[in-house]
Amino acid sequence: MRFFPCLGLALLAILPLAPVRASQPAPPPPPTPLTIRYYGHAFAYIITSTGVRIAIDPYDENTGSYVFPPRLPADVVLVTNEADDHSASNRLFGSPQVFRSITAIGRNNARGLFFTGVQTYRDKEQGAKHGTNAVFTFQVDGIRFAHLGGIGHVPDSTQVSEIGQVDVLFLPVGNLDLSMADLNKTAAELGAKIIIPIKYKTQYSPDFALRGLDEYLAGRQNVRDLKASELNLTPADIPADPTIYVMSISQ
Repeated sequence: MRFFPCLGLALLAILPLAPVRASQPAPPPPPTPLTIRYYGHAFAYIITSTGVRIAIDPYDENTGSYVFPPRLPADVVLVTNEADDHSASNRLFGSPQVFRSITAIGRNNARGLFFTGVQTYRDKEQGAKHGTNAVFTFQVDGIRFAHLGGIGHVPDSTQVSEIGQVDVLFLPVGNLDLSMADLNKTAAELGAKIIIPIKYKTQYSPDFALRGLDEYLAGRQNVRDLKASELNLTPADIPADPTIYVMSISQ
């Protein structure tokens, strides 16, 4: 049989070609979570995905029988008010930038992170009884936080606007100056999706004039008991509906 080169080329021209698969880009890696730790009372500790350590309201050695973590390092310390159980910044190790209550009102830059201090009060008489308080609000790793410290009133409309809508709210649920209605209204007006109760009566502070956690939680359905003192969090983990996250106390 004779082979005709031109005929072979013609047949090749009409045969369907296999589709060429375009190379697919590799999926982006999942975001690195930040870490929240709770050391009891009003003391919260956040480690960002890049390793920046933020300590908020560290307590002194006379705050009940809470055990302060030994040689705990910090890069930033936020102090909402000058009461001893909120302001023991000297107990942190390293060389942290410290932002102290009323002197930190306004926008601040710490280790490349921006924090806003919003002036509030520790009572409903504009500080006449217990003095002033700074609410600290900031955004790290795509999550917006607010720590209310020792606030003793519902923020007014101006303060709510300055604090802004938040994803995670550290709420002092044991403060007897705040009624249950006050606590609920504060969390709702700030749009909090994760509410972390702080500053309530515990076995480490039985003589403190605070309400217990059980009293705050009574009758609530939106409660998640983490049974842990540490929480890893990314923006994808923020619940759609407001949820109370109960953290154990690291001791």
